[in-house]
Amino acid sequence: MLIVRPAIAADVHDLLELAEKAGEGMTSLPQDEGALLDRIRLSCDSFDRQDKHRDDFFFLVMEDSRHNKVVGTAGVHAMTGARQAFYAYRLMSLTHHSHSLNKQVRSQLLHLTNDYTDCSEVGTLFLDPAYRGNGHWLARSRYLLMGLFAGRFAESVIAELRGWTDEQGNSPFWDAIGRHFFQMEFDEADTLCGIGSNQFITELMPKYPIYTSLLPEAAQAVIGKPADAGRRAKQLLELEGFSYDRVVDIFDAGPLMRAELSNIRSVRAIRQLSSALCADTSDDEDADDSQSLIIANPSWQQFRVICTEAQLISQHGQLIAQNGQQRLALSASALGHLGVQPGQPLAFIPEQLGA
Repeated sequence: MLIVRPAIAADVHDLLELAEKAGEGMTSLPQDEGALLDRIRLSCDSFDRQDKHRDDFFFLVMEDSRHNKVVGTAGVHAMTGARQAFYAYRLMSLTHHSHSLNKQVRSQLLHLTNDYTDCSEVGTLFLDPAYRGNGHWLARSRYLLMGLFAGRFAESVIAELRGWTDEQGNSPFWDAIGRHFFQMEFDEADTLCGIGSNQFITELMPKYPIYTSLLPEAAQAVIGKPADAGRRAKQLLELEGFSYDRVVDIFDAGPLMRAELSNIRSVRAIRQLSSALCADTSDDEDADDSQSLIIANPSWQQFRVICTEAQLISQHGQLIAQNGQQRLALSASALGHLGVQPGQPLAFIPEQLGA
C-alpha cells in the first residue's frame, strides 16, 4: 500500500534517487544529501512543535510499504520569507499617451516584489514516474494537513511552478535577465537556491522595473509559462481553486499560483468522523457501496494518509450515529497503515474532486 507520512532521516537515500529523477530545476528537491537532511531535520522539528512557528516546514513522503521505499514527495512551508527575502516579479501594465501624435502605447513591466512574503507555500511535489497516477492524492495530502491544522498555516497559500526550459535545460528568461546580473549559469544559480543559499539574490538582483518589450521574443514568450512537466501540476492547482496572479519566478518566469486556504476545494471537502470501524466487524450493519477516499489519521504526531476503498456504515440509508459517533469501515490493513485503532477518529475527502 502507498502511505503518505512525514519524512525521516532514514529516507535520505531514497530522496536522493528521486532528486536525480526530478532533474535540474527542482530547487525544493536538491541533489545534495546534506541539503536534504537539513530539510528533513527542519520538518521533524516542525512536527515536534505544538505551536505555530515561522520556520515551520512540513516534508511529506509517499512510501510504498510493500517495498519499503520512498517514491514521492510533497511539502509545505508555513511562511515564506521567514529567514530570507522572498522575491518575485509582478507583471504590471503601463499606458503612455502622446497627444501630439494622437497615439497610445501600452507596455508591460516586470516589477520586483515581496508581495507573497508571509504566505504559506506548497511545493516539493514529485512522484517517481513508475507510480504515475498517484500524484493527485499525494498533492492533496498537503491540503488535508493544512485543513486539519489550519492554525499552523497562513490564510493565503501560494505555489511556484517551474518555468519553461528547452530540451537542454536552458531558460530563455534567465538568459535574457539573470545571466547578465548574476554572471553565472542557470544551473548554478538554481543549485545555490536548492541548498538554501539565496542571499546573492538580494545582493545582485536588479531593483528597477524591466520593460518586457526590451527582452528577446523567446524570453517574452515564456513569461508565466510552466515547464512541460509542470502543466499537470498547474491543472491540479487550478482544480483546487488556485489562480495565476500575474506573478512569476525571478529566475525562469514560472507562474506563481495563489489561493485562500479556506477556499481550497480539498480543504472545504474535509470530513471528520469520530470513530473508525474495521470492515470485518461491520457484518451486523448495512454498508453503503464502497467509495474511493483519501483518508488521514488526524493526529498531529501520527499524521498519515492513504487512498483506498472504504464504506460508510449506514442503517436504512442513514449514517449511524451512536453517541455522536459516525463510522467509516476500513480493512484491518488500511487501519494498520494509518496507525489507527477501531473507535479512533479519522478524516477524509473523496478521491475525485467532483465527488
